[in-house]
Amino acid sequence: MTLELERLTPQIVEMAQAIAQQRTASGELLDEFEALLETYATDWERIERALETAAAQADQKHYRSAKPLASDESPLNAQIAAGNCPSEAIIVATDGSQIMPDRHAAYLYYVINIGGVVYYHGNGRSPQQFTWPTLRFPDDDEETNFVTSSGEVSIQRDLQEIGHLADLAWENRSENCPVLAVLDQRLLYWPVGSTDSALNEDTQKWLKAMDKLHDSNALLAGYIDRPMTSAVLTLLRAIQGLDDPQFDWKSLGKRPANGGLTDAALFRRLLGPGERSRVFVMVSPVNEQFAHYQATHEVCFFYMNPGTVGQQIARVDIPRWVAEDAQAVTAVHNLIYTQCQLLGTYPYIIARADEMAVIRHEEHRQLDQLIDNIMQRHNVSGSLTGKQTGKNLARGDKRRFGL
Repeated sequence: MTLELERLTPQIVEMAQAIAQQRTASGELLDEFEALLETYATDWERIERALETAAAQADQKHYRSAKPLASDESPLNAQIAAGNCPSEAIIVATDGSQIMPDRHAAYLYYVINIGGVVYYHGNGRSPQQFTWPTLRFPDDDEETNFVTSSGEVSIQRDLQEIGHLADLAWENRSENCPVLAVLDQRLLYWPVGSTDSALNEDTQKWLKAMDKLHDSNALLAGYIDRPMTSAVLTLLRAIQGLDDPQFDWKSLGKRPANGGLTDAALFRRLLGPGERSRVFVMVSPVNEQFAHYQATHEVCFFYMNPGTVGQQIARVDIPRWVAEDAQAVTAVHNLIYTQCQLLGTYPYIIARADEMAVIRHEEHRQLDQLIDNIMQRHNVSGSLTGKQTGKNLARGDKRRFGL
């Protein structure tokens, strides 16, 4: 054992003490946010004025906020209970996994595997399951453009996830029951490193997939299990700032300004099992780009408590074409909650899609063996780098090396 745990014990004690102090301070700050939420829950004039002031004075590089969706007249602190699901519905979901390119391996390649599930709610039919594996490698035409970074592979996986989701929704579109398409991530997709000034190529591909989902009349939702955003808290700070001449509008959207808290901490106090919040619109330059591309694609969201007990909070992203239809929002809420009840606190269909997609270590090893066998048949040889060979020896069976 090379990790000396006893030497870390004092640092773990420091960590525990620091977290305890932070939680005490966070509790006091949450009391203030909760009071603001209750005080201005239906003060629409003040809310609008706060949003206008923030848009004019905040630092747009950091400013991200929530705006109440106009067609939803619920108060800011609404607690909307889960109700009855549609008697029948088709729920489709996809998830992805990957083997990253490894320049120390014998052969350079990467694999993306997408898992998909079609679930027939209220129908009695067994779910359908699918996988779509793809292997990419640098050929003569792609030698200089071959994707090698984990970030680039992740983008390709994300695009395949929503692409296959759109295909499933289209193939299962129905006039007799709603079709709910679920992704295990946010809908407001913007690859890391992209600027906010224009739609990049990858985001345009994402939006094209949203086009197909819209055309299939699907109820699209992105499920975020542990949301870290603080858009509602930013809105509450802006409301509070109207009465403070010294208020720092430039700090809006920065995590330290909210005491490191997230919206989930606030709604954990508010929402009981199965309940959801009202619907909000995400205020951000990226969402403006989505709305400019197609008004129906602007991303909205609500928070919900997906459990039967406890205070776990999830965020559910929905496009405006769903958000402005009250019956559609109710269907999304109730169908997702019903899916969560099958497992406890997480949608069954997403967990099943993940199970179909995941590439296990043994499967990775078998793939490498298959590649090596086929390469030998074609008289192609490859070898590990010295670095990888050394690691394999050092991490394998314990042995003594003479000096």
